[in-house]
Amino acid sequence: MALDLSLLNPQQKKAVLQTEGPLLVLAGAGSGKTRVIAHRVVHLIDQGVPARAILAVTFTNKAAAEMKERIIKLAGARERTRGLTVSTFHAFGVRIIREQHERLGLPAKFAILDSGDQAALVKRLLRDVKIDDKRFDVPRLVAILSRLRMSGIPGHPDEEYELAASELLPRYQLGLRAMGATDFDDLLLLPLRIFREAPEVLQNYQKRYRYLLVDEYQDTNEPQLQLLELLAGLRRNLCVVGDDDQSIYAWRGAQVRHILQFDKKYPGCVEVFLEQNYRSNGNILEAANAVIGKNPGRKPKKLWTAGGPGPNIRLVCAPDDAAEAKHVADEIIRLAYEEKIPPREIAILYRTNAQARPFEEALRLAGVRYRVVGGTSLFDRKEVRDLIAYLRAALNPRDEVALLRIVNVPARGIGDATVARAQELARARKATVWDVFCSAPPELGHAAERIAEFVAVLRSYGEKLSQRGFSEAARALVEEVGLFEEARRGAQSLAAQARRIEALESLLRQLIDYEKREEQKLAEKLAAGPQADLAADPADDDDDGFASGLPGYLMRLALDSKDADGDGGDVVTLMTLHGAKGLEWRCVFLAGLEEGLLPHSGRGFDDASGEPQADGAINLEEERRLCYVGLTRARERLILTRATERVKRGKPLPRTPSRFLEDIPAGLLDVIDLAGPQAESAKEVQQVKAKSFFAAMGALLDDPGDPQP
Repeated sequence: MALDLSLLNPQQKKAVLQTEGPLLVLAGAGSGKTRVIAHRVVHLIDQGVPARAILAVTFTNKAAAEMKERIIKLAGARERTRGLTVSTFHAFGVRIIREQHERLGLPAKFAILDSGDQAALVKRLLRDVKIDDKRFDVPRLVAILSRLRMSGIPGHPDEEYELAASELLPRYQLGLRAMGATDFDDLLLLPLRIFREAPEVLQNYQKRYRYLLVDEYQDTNEPQLQLLELLAGLRRNLCVVGDDDQSIYAWRGAQVRHILQFDKKYPGCVEVFLEQNYRSNGNILEAANAVIGKNPGRKPKKLWTAGGPGPNIRLVCAPDDAAEAKHVADEIIRLAYEEKIPPREIAILYRTNAQARPFEEALRLAGVRYRVVGGTSLFDRKEVRDLIAYLRAALNPRDEVALLRIVNVPARGIGDATVARAQELARARKATVWDVFCSAPPELGHAAERIAEFVAVLRSYGEKLSQRGFSEAARALVEEVGLFEEARRGAQSLAAQARRIEALESLLRQLIDYEKREEQKLAEKLAAGPQADLAADPADDDDDGFASGLPGYLMRLALDSKDADGDGGDVVTLMTLHGAKGLEWRCVFLAGLEEGLLPHSGRGFDDASGEPQADGAINLEEERRLCYVGLTRARERLILTRATERVKRGKPLPRTPSRFLEDIPAGLLDVIDLAGPQAESAKEVQQVKAKSFFAAMGALLDDPGDPQP
């Protein structure tokens, strides 16, 4: 089935048909970049390029999954795309590490530490060097370690955190290797290392992946850029799609200069500008163009739409943050009642997480259901993390973070002093803590017998969890070690007990579902016949390079934790501007348009150097890009809000309107002053509408007695 390009606009079509050599697609917000990437992949396949020779990378698992499904649909048959690699950078790194684990000195079942595991390792290392871990914000130390490893950029040399991180860095890396584990940074750094140390390995990957496509190129950090350059090699068949106007992740290493300087790195590259917007109405786009147009050094783009201008943007000036939040809650009720915009199509966006609290309170009082993206997930619950640690330790007992987490959970008489002694013996013997546990030396005293029982359990289940039927083995492990009883213990109510048990059951159900899906995929392969047996070449497998069985589930779980956002149902979404990129809603409230909030006066990173800035400095270019991202999330309705004063540390402080408001043409704004004379009459009308709304539309907002999902 030939690919139909008739629905593409001229610029999109040009990007799809330019198959050879370096290509830069500058795709403005809502301009159909995913459509371009998907069509380009299928066009390459139509031209005779094997699907296994194409690599497409993006930044979130959700984006990768959606892109792959779109490609399969366009191709007309899954068989045509078999062997195609569409993944995140980190998932691609997992593939390479799995295939090269022996060269890298890692076990085949290596663990991937998430942020909680990294914090546990850093706390142990602080104790090793006789530093009180309570003196430090450990997540901040983890972030500095990541920056040092990924970019090598030092911070302020006299700062206590920088000195501590520099001291811990070599110990941290040794700790990872000793556990046979990686962290998220390793998923980029280890492939780079093997490519540089073993040119023949790099050549094999260059031969395998002849066409590279990169989504959200403006978000690449230095190691990601280097990986792409090495893979592209002399062929230079590198297509990058992105928008310098949406580069908002400098704090995690993204460098906007990568997209701005692409034409210098790849002379003769073709540039295609996608400026037709398919998301927002004309007034929203005009405001966004006006704000972002003030940034110097950007690639000149001006978004436009074939649709109409739409309603004006509303600017609400509230006397304080409580009034701001209450107005937003009332307006959400009005929008649902009068304009039939359901809660799931409404978002409240803000610059910092601290701004969420007044909105939560106002929405709860108004009976409007909502979700705060970035809240506690199932996998942040203690009982669930305990079970995951058991699974990881059984599969890889060298995973010391997991091992030490559960050595005395539930309590089995192996106290902190015993564990500390085991760690001292491990260091003295240049062995792992697991080796010490297995030998059960007399130095461990009366706990040696209990440690031997613990070792026997992990050894027994390590084999069972490595085979088919691992979901049943996981439940048996939970029951044998008493995790259900442990979950009940200490709960302050029957309801709390039920929540803890349900969390464990939820994870066990996920394991069952995952195993069933694996068995179904295997059955489909066997049914397809010998010609579909792709085991000889991992590149032709359709599993994104993950291990099979429980190790594969745990790898996916670790990667999913980086961008899980969940589905809150028919509820209003509250989230930061950083989290909102790539999303859209019919109606968006962009809150806190004030100096110090947007633009934000906190520690940032300089666009040119990538170095940390001092507290209070403003990276105005990135803040302007954040504002642009917020404006372009709205399809139909955009409401901007600001307060004339906010309470900070118990004191009301006056606020100054954001300089970005001055950039928006006055004719696009309808200004509402909540302290003005029209406010009282508007309030009475609102109350009448609210009562009518709750009487007639109660089902729309669900049960107001449980406002937060």
